[in-house]
Amino acid sequence: MISVIVPVYQAYKTLDTCVQSILAQSFADFELILVDDGSTDGSAGLCDSYTDSRVHVLHVANGGAASARNKGIATASGEWVCFVDSDDAIAPSYLSILISLAEDTNADIVSCAYAKCERADIADYVSFFADKSVRNPHTFIYKGNEGTRALLYQKGFISAPWGMISKRSLWQHVSFPEGTAAEDMGTIYRLFLEASVIARTDAVLYGYVMDASNTVFSTQSVRNPDYYRHSRHMLSYIRKRHPDCMKAAASRHLSACFQILSETSPDTRDESAKELINKIYADIRSVRRIVIKDPKARLRNRAAAIISYFNISFMHKLLYDNYVKKIPHVSDRKIAMIEYQGRCDTNGKAVGHAPKVLAEYCDMIYAPDGADISIYAPDVILKELPEDLKDSPGINTHVLFHNIVMKSHPALSDRIANKFRMFANIRRSLKESDASVLWFFNVEFYLFLYLALFGNNHKKIAVTMFLDGYHGGVIASVKQKIFETGQKKIWRCISAGPSFTFKNMPSVFIPDYVCDEGLYSRYRGAGKEDYAVCLGTMDKGKQLEELVKAFSRMSYKLIIAGRFYDKERISALRKASGDNIEIRDEYLSTEEYLALLSHASYAVLPYNESNYAFQTSGVMQEALFTDTIVLTHKDILEGNNIPGVAYLSYDDINDGMLVSNASNISRNREILAEYDRLRKEVYSKDSITKKIRNSLSV
Repeated sequence: MISVIVPVYQAYKTLDTCVQSILAQSFADFELILVDDGSTDGSAGLCDSYTDSRVHVLHVANGGAASARNKGIATASGEWVCFVDSDDAIAPSYLSILISLAEDTNADIVSCAYAKCERADIADYVSFFADKSVRNPHTFIYKGNEGTRALLYQKGFISAPWGMISKRSLWQHVSFPEGTAAEDMGTIYRLFLEASVIARTDAVLYGYVMDASNTVFSTQSVRNPDYYRHSRHMLSYIRKRHPDCMKAAASRHLSACFQILSETSPDTRDESAKELINKIYADIRSVRRIVIKDPKARLRNRAAAIISYFNISFMHKLLYDNYVKKIPHVSDRKIAMIEYQGRCDTNGKAVGHAPKVLAEYCDMIYAPDGADISIYAPDVILKELPEDLKDSPGINTHVLFHNIVMKSHPALSDRIANKFRMFANIRRSLKESDASVLWFFNVEFYLFLYLALFGNNHKKIAVTMFLDGYHGGVIASVKQKIFETGQKKIWRCISAGPSFTFKNMPSVFIPDYVCDEGLYSRYRGAGKEDYAVCLGTMDKGKQLEELVKAFSRMSYKLIIAGRFYDKERISALRKASGDNIEIRDEYLSTEEYLALLSHASYAVLPYNESNYAFQTSGVMQEALFTDTIVLTHKDILEGNNIPGVAYLSYDDINDGMLVSNASNISRNREILAEYDRLRKEVYSKDSITKKIRNSLSV
């Protein structure tokens, strides 16, 4: 049995989500111990309301989190113990996965990955953790003191009691130091030293709430003296009893020292704070040589240790100034919608779906008495927006000066200039906006390059991602590293793909296209005709040559309609096309586009599967909205969790898989039934609006 211990203090607003996530565990053999630490806000009564055969409540005088956890351990009857903070939540499979991993590895402690989030994120904790699902989680096993060293090197573990299960027998000689702050720092390394085997999974199973309303930016943190004392004792304890962990302990203590300096003003007049600063300076001098020479220490620790040789007080000021800049100084009723690319053709006509998606997003988050919306975009995008939207009270538009003109064969100088144009638009948006959230809703690689190089100007940034990374090849590997570095500057990611995962930024799956029944239901009833359609901008991302070759072998009709950048390409395609293929080089109005799509039996997506299995497609989603069967590569269908008619190569496409016969009619009927379910459960305007508002706290 597992004893789940939750210390509760003034947690009335958050406790129910926490408890419900525990009671919803797929693993049934557990007891829940709620330790009410002298709450006066109604938490005590709420705790009592959960009491049943599995839930036990302890009401104790207020003594702090350490005391509450110790009392919980003393009461526990399970072989295993785990802690959950009262404002956090755990995945439904949390206990099941951790206990299975413990049995498989014979471990004494098993930990998991966690996701930082805000309170609104875990209101629907089932969906939250479903979005965080890792495709193939890895397991790491540490024997002897390997796990302790990994903890102290801050590689895969943090000094927190939550996010893991541990054998109750380990706590016979370990307890939380009561009457102090930062008690975790004085406890977890001791617990790790008691274990013979420690296991870790990178599956995200714990949601750690970082709610802005509970965050206090203080220049004289009351926890710092205790934090320093616990870290200093850790260093001394390990030096005497576990010298094989000494280098790791030195690295951890150096990190603690720099963290405290970042929160303590170098100009403080408080004598006790000055004394603490002097002790920290001395400790940095005593351990920095060990850290610099240790190749296993974190790079940032080694770099900081080197810089400290020049001037510790100067480094202290840099750390503190950076910390103070993190304090938010923005309006809490504004959101900025930013489209920094402004892709258009040589006639100044916007290319792509940015204007459509921008209008949809604004419609969903806008309310006359709600958050103000500032739109930052080049004029080629703004002029495509509905006039009634731009004229709405509370919506303000700001013209970004640069746009990108799409050409078939742009010169190198044009390509370079385009990157600087995007950088200029990003910089202006970050510099000028005072919104509480800056939402870059149409992004690509160069936003992350900008953030990696220049940072986020201490702004809260949200992004919508249409791909989950860069795959295959040396260049893609380099781009992926930059992409992951830029992610660290992101506050919230709205993932347009249901299977996307990101290493360094919290994300939630929200489709980028919305099934507005008022629009699409009019087209869904259109009579289907025996033709397939390929729509959109006809750029090099579409494998049109292969598509034309495949359909030229067939009799089934294919219509390719959209703007071609490369006029030579369209000429060559027409020459290679059979009589059953029609190619149009034209812009389609919304009416023309949806009419052509809705009358087609199939919508063909001739994309490279190695890329689009990790990207989303607007045409695919609108085909789903209009009951037009998607025809594309099997990997693309699976990557987007949308059913359709699949092929593995263009050679697979033939008349037999498309014509109206009994077998295909039955197959298509099943696909359309799933389309109906997806429209109602995944792509409905109401559900997407709710998720966006919760994600951005609008």
